[in-house]
Amino acid sequence: MKKTCIFVLAIILLLLPIMTSNSLFDEFRDIRGHWAEEVFVWAHLDGLIGGIEGNLHPDANVTMAQALTILCRILDAEMAADISDTGLPSGKWYYDYVAKAVHLGLIASVDEAALDSPLSRQDAFALLAEAFQLVEADPDMSVLDVFSDSKNISDKNRQAIASLVSQGIVAGYSGKLDVDGNLSRATFLTVIYRVVRDIRPSSNVNGDYERGVLIQGSASLSGISFGGGVWFDCGASDIGLTNVRAERAVVRSHRLDSFAIDGATHIGRLTIASQSGDIAVSPGGDAVVETVVIGSGDGAISVGGVGTVEITGNGRNVAITDNVDLVVVSGRDNTLHILVDAQVDKIELLTNARGSNVITEGNIDEMEIRSLSSAVIGGGYVGTMVLNRSDTKIDVKHGNIVDNVDLGLTGASIRLTIPESLPAGNTLNVRAAIDNAVPGVVFGLTWYIDDVAVLDASATVGEALAALAHKFEYSREMPDSARIKVVAKYVTALGEQQEIYAEGKVKLENYGAKHWAQLDTPRVLEKVTLGYKGDFTLEWALANDLEDYEKEVWVNAKGYTSTSEYLLWINLAYQRVNIFIRSEDAWELIRTCVVGTGAPGSGTPPGVWTTSFKQEHGWTTGTYTVKPVVRFRDISGYAFHSRLYLPGTTTLQDPSIGFPISRGCIRMYDEDIQFIFDYIPNGTTVVVH
Repeated sequence: MKKTCIFVLAIILLLLPIMTSNSLFDEFRDIRGHWAEEVFVWAHLDGLIGGIEGNLHPDANVTMAQALTILCRILDAEMAADISDTGLPSGKWYYDYVAKAVHLGLIASVDEAALDSPLSRQDAFALLAEAFQLVEADPDMSVLDVFSDSKNISDKNRQAIASLVSQGIVAGYSGKLDVDGNLSRATFLTVIYRVVRDIRPSSNVNGDYERGVLIQGSASLSGISFGGGVWFDCGASDIGLTNVRAERAVVRSHRLDSFAIDGATHIGRLTIASQSGDIAVSPGGDAVVETVVIGSGDGAISVGGVGTVEITGNGRNVAITDNVDLVVVSGRDNTLHILVDAQVDKIELLTNARGSNVITEGNIDEMEIRSLSSAVIGGGYVGTMVLNRSDTKIDVKHGNIVDNVDLGLTGASIRLTIPESLPAGNTLNVRAAIDNAVPGVVFGLTWYIDDVAVLDASATVGEALAALAHKFEYSREMPDSARIKVVAKYVTALGEQQEIYAEGKVKLENYGAKHWAQLDTPRVLEKVTLGYKGDFTLEWALANDLEDYEKEVWVNAKGYTSTSEYLLWINLAYQRVNIFIRSEDAWELIRTCVVGTGAPGSGTPPGVWTTSFKQEHGWTTGTYTVKPVVRFRDISGYAFHSRLYLPGTTTLQDPSIGFPISRGCIRMYDEDIQFIFDYIPNGTTVVVH
């Protein structure tokens, strides 16, 4: 009976994954046959994901809110920050998870639009690196050079992505990382399970594991090997490791109360990223920890008896209590204490370690400082100090100082010599000079006109800079000014880009109207011809006409004169009356009116005439009224007047306009004929063409 029960139980255990998988397929059919179907089975069983209206949407882009939710679930985050003042509605399904993510340090600010938007691949990778504390203090950045789009990685993400590539977690495809593309839910979960394959309670951890394991809750482990690393979630407050071997161990607890390493334990890389708790990391017995990483979180950390210490978190308080080979700091605003009996071979404050403070009572063989606003103080001793920053505060006994400070363009400025205005057709000449820069510094110089680069050159402080000589292309409608900018760029020995610039404006004097008229006259004269061109609809007239400047070119090229300061051109082709005023020695267009000229068989006669007299009350016949009336062509019956109204009324009888319709007169809208009546003097030239 016992053998039979054991056999039945074994069969049930073998069938359980299949049964669970089939059940999942029945509930969420959109993962059946998908390349990541196994990953979705794992994620569902581990409680990381739930369905959306009966689907898991494996190919949908993962949003920031979804990613934070998954990460908080896998890390079993319980403690939450107060985000009530961020404006995020408390009714959002992800509100609690965002509050947990803020407390855990996964995000620093809350933006509802960003939370609802898809994550870019680079932001998703950086988020994963932070969640699982995979960021190295000084990763090999050259691993990014093999990717054609590596230049698109933002400065804030480069360290994290270089770390992931170095560790083989992110590999890219077709020579690209596609950093600005989006990440699908399937890919996001796949990367998570590439880091952590097993998620299990501490009571169910035994044997050896080849892949990454995440342990839930406090744990006291003995005689276990983690080939792919081990992570302790937010609920792990007490951790003991005896005879444990792990390439990597990461502590992500909310509060770490106790941490012990002894026996023959060997850990390649131990990361302490607890949110609180003062902890001493000091391997006992034959235990070995090659590298201790002080990651995100809070609480004072004491370290001694290890090979290397990395500080990647910000605002950490770390004490070195015993001999350490190397300390590397990449986080901001950290305080590092070297206690009196401690000996450190080398300390490196990297470029990102702004605001680092090293307080030493012990001995440091060598320090290299690349960070801004850092200080080295205390009663200890530093053998050699390699300085790459001029603002480093030093108040400690020391031996040799190696000055590697590369000021580059720090404190420098550029002066421009630029003319106030540029006569038409002349060459623009602008000179630049650089002040307060270190002599001999070689930098790049770029000239811009209206934000378009027009000249790149190499320059040396102390020598004449490349001047700008530019010939503009002139047009009738060109801008009346141009913005000139010169930019100096320099890359320091630390790889930091410096940029200074100066800019100014120059007024561009254009050629006069006569110049452009002369250039355009042949084309315009050929374009302006007699004869109606349209289809006898107002719509055609509204859609077709000469350009304003073409009208000015034509009347000025024809040499028309007028006894008054006005000139009228009745354009038969486009059914327009164009009204010009004398401006200096040329005619300037001031008004264009849609009209109706003489119909076929009674067309308005071409020629040059003059306005003769005006009739305010117009003409009234037995069939229509038009008013006012302004006659032209001597004392003939040809005139400008309104459209036809019923006799003696203001009711339109015939609203037609915009095509040849009259008996030879010029029908106009009321406001247009009124303008001519009010402002155009008798004797004004009228050109019909």
